Amino acid sequence: MTPDIDALYEQALAALERWELDEAEEALRSLIQADPEHARAHNKLGVVLARREDFRQAEDCFNQALLLDSKLASAHSNLGNIYAERGWTDRAKDAYERAIALDPGNPTATHNLGVLYKKSGDIGKGIELMKQASRSERTRIRDSVRRSPKGQRMSRITWAVALAAALLVFYFLNR
Repeated sequence: MTPDIDALYEQALAALERWELDEAEEALRSLIQADPEHARAHNKLGVVLARREDFRQAEDCFNQALLLDSKLASAHSNLGNIYAERGWTDRAKDAYERAIALDPGNPTATHNLGVLYKKSGDIGKGIELMKQASRSERTRIRDSVRRSPKGQRMSRITWAVALAAALLVFYFLNR
């Protein structure tokens, strides 16, 4: 019986969010064993290893993810983080710029690129990129809420209340 790939991935993400690195790693390794070409799993395994400060193996995981899917923006961004941690500023900038090219407005890569520019002395460009990242993050959160069933329901309720209030005002003004 093969494990449910999607369930393992979701389990790993939940564990990673709770910083339960052993559980996340176990789920990701099981997933990769079942589906060796799952680029996002290799990427997330790299995140687990980076959180443990095993940057060499994390870099290998991010590179493997990119071999499987060269358009995986988060793997480019994560690789940039490894390069930045090692002090390889030019490589980090290149990786962040690739992530942004693949996912325009990527808040994490944009913010981290801004930090690199700020540290290298280009404070104006760094601050502008960090502001852009903040705007992108707010937009993504707002769009996510709007697409969620709860967000859509709240939007309908808000419009219904506003319409009812407008009708009441119209009624009382025309009496």
